[in-house]
Amino acid sequence: MSDTKKTWRTAISDYDEGSIQIGGYRVRDLMRNLDFGGAVFVLCQQRLPTPAQAKLVNAVLISVIDHGIVAPSAISRIIAASGVPLQACAAAGILSIGDVHGGAGEQVARRLTEQVVSAKEKGFSMAEKAREIVTFARSKKERIEGYGHPLHPVSDERVETLVTLARELDLVGPHLELALAIADEIKQQSGRTIPLNVDGAMAGVLMDLGFDWRITRMFVFVPRAAGISAHAVEETVRERGWRVIAKHDDIDYDGPAVRDWENAPPAG
Repeated sequence: MSDTKKTWRTAISDYDEGSIQIGGYRVRDLMRNLDFGGAVFVLCQQRLPTPAQAKLVNAVLISVIDHGIVAPSAISRIIAASGVPLQACAAAGILSIGDVHGGAGEQVARRLTEQVVSAKEKGFSMAEKAREIVTFARSKKERIEGYGHPLHPVSDERVETLVTLARELDLVGPHLELALAIADEIKQQSGRTIPLNVDGAMAGVLMDLGFDWRITRMFVFVPRAAGISAHAVEETVRERGWRVIAKHDDIDYDGPAVRDWENAPPAG
């Protein structure tokens, strides 16, 4: 091994003249033996998933592949209608994924990671930790991220499917267990059903699968890029171009009235 200090350092991938390696595995072998979710697992963790783990990762990716015309797809359509290349349309849509829309799973994943560690340190069960979390949040009148969804207030089939699949594959760990226990405790203390949303379910599943909480948002914008791209192309093919965002009658202007330049007072 050379003692010369190199500019870059990575444990993710490498290449030579005839091959690319991801996590030490040749891409040609990954192409023949893994699906996309399994390859993402190797990319992030540098180890092969079990078939069950790969199946659950794929389910996570598919769960957020599209959601109709919402912020990311609407933005991509507006950009596409202006005659912009596909990659720019997709990038514009992805940039709308943030703390409010689509990206809250990162915060949930971080908190679940910290809370599971705390529960283990205190010798708490996940139900006991959930009780502590909800009691504290209610005392501070704070919202708990990962619960409730404006478009799916009662239930979300994506959440139900991820949880059911994790149970069937015997992959429910402390993070998803805690996420579900918090939902139960919210109902117990408030008398209201505020279900676990897809951000919370994804966070629990991904943390139990061994992913770093910092990568959680990738599991939204990577698959959603496919949905965004499909919307951009559909907009280009089916619509007229130069999409009107809002008609004049829909805009409530509340600035100054039209001014007569000749009667305007001098500056200063």
